[in-house]
Amino acid sequence: MNHRPLAWLRTLRLDPPSSSDKTADMDRLRKALQQAGYPRVSFPLSVMRRLPDELRGKGFELTVVLGQTEDGVRVIDISREKVYGLALDIGSTNIEASLFDLLSGSRLDQRSGENPQLPFGADVLTRVQRSMMGEAEELVRGLRLGVNRLIDTLCAGNHLAAEDIAAVSVAGNTIMSHFFLGLSVDNIPVSPYVPAVNGPVFTTGREAGLNVNGEALVYVFPNAGSYVGGDIISGILHAGIHREEEPVLFIDVGTNVEITLGCRDWIMSGAGAAGPALEGGVAGIGKKADPGTISKVRIGRAGLGIDLDVINDGEPTGICGSGLIDLISEMFSAGLIDQSGKFTGKGEGFLEQDGKRRYVIYGNGKDGLAISEPEIRNFLLSKAAMFSFLYVFVKSVGLTFRDIRKIYVAGALGCGIDPESAVNIGMLPDIPRERFVLIGNSSLSGAELLLLDRGLLDEVAKVAAMITYREMNEDAELMSVLQGALFIPHTQPELLRGG
Repeated sequence: MNHRPLAWLRTLRLDPPSSSDKTADMDRLRKALQQAGYPRVSFPLSVMRRLPDELRGKGFELTVVLGQTEDGVRVIDISREKVYGLALDIGSTNIEASLFDLLSGSRLDQRSGENPQLPFGADVLTRVQRSMMGEAEELVRGLRLGVNRLIDTLCAGNHLAAEDIAAVSVAGNTIMSHFFLGLSVDNIPVSPYVPAVNGPVFTTGREAGLNVNGEALVYVFPNAGSYVGGDIISGILHAGIHREEEPVLFIDVGTNVEITLGCRDWIMSGAGAAGPALEGGVAGIGKKADPGTISKVRIGRAGLGIDLDVINDGEPTGICGSGLIDLISEMFSAGLIDQSGKFTGKGEGFLEQDGKRRYVIYGNGKDGLAISEPEIRNFLLSKAAMFSFLYVFVKSVGLTFRDIRKIYVAGALGCGIDPESAVNIGMLPDIPRERFVLIGNSSLSGAELLLLDRGLLDEVAKVAAMITYREMNEDAELMSVLQGALFIPHTQPELLRGG
């Protein structure tokens, strides 16, 4: 990767004014920058105000902080020795940020926090409805508060001044990006489904309301439409789908499942609801992957004995998506549940609680962690929706799973799952396991790439222009595949292999 960050330092020696050279200070700096290879330069008023004293105080040798814009470079600040940058992933459930030293390109820290908009609704469409009912300002303010809380934590934890953060790259779905920018979301869910903006947005830290340098360059990834946002484009950039010679599949599962299929010649994307299974939305014990959360489960054959992996060890307080997939897979393999997810009556570890039979994962039924048949059924509904969407999406372009050379798995599903478990229950297709590539938070990773290489700005624009959105909700085959996928692994197992 080339090290050409969105913001960088340039030290210049300027000729001082004289009786024969009365060029104004700003024009003098502009000329020096043009001679240094920056033909189009803009200056904020805040820099103009400080420039005369800084030039004379430093003997006309000046260090300038520059930032890349869509039509040239902009002077962000002057007389700084350090320059830092942030990559932001604004998810519907969580916000994650990485802090970089832009001089060296090294990542200094990474933090995450819950999206403060969650009380307005777990899904983005509910939040849009709340916005349309007059709560837009509260939604924007809440999101900004969450982002700034992360920024403040990163600055305090790394002993740096907020003014030293000179560049921010931001990826999020279309609605989250609109909330971040304070743009209206009212027309996104209403035919003909038109966002306020699709192209990339270059703005400043002050305009974005961020606790960074007021003139910091803030870049927000473009959208390709109402339901294909900057998070997907950022993920495509990270995975390199637009450079692949043969079709590859890219699955990003968070609150929703978003699927991209393509190669260097074409890219098609679609979205659907299937993610709640992986973010604590179907089981009472479900949690995101935090310390104390069960991430892996193994059950002895015949249902005897259970082994758990807990994040950061300690006493488990819940189970995350990867652990839940393991749990259902292991319960099925051990004969504890049948194809429909019902308890078979075999094995140990069951108890009656509140009139419901539950399988105990940890502790006792009252104070421990257990799962019920209805919760398992909810999970199977979610996994069925995801697989059906995958199958019909791939088939719609005349391909089968056998034709896919690689499947990139991102988001909640791409953070530590065992592909064998997901295949065993029919959540992922039954293809050679080496074709699965787990890439975690690809939205954040793509934002990091662009933060460190401004040369990728053109590549992002190219990717956005390549994408075609395919509406799948009305596909006639979807419901028939879904019915079979409600069972483990499927009533037509040949479909898992692309048949």
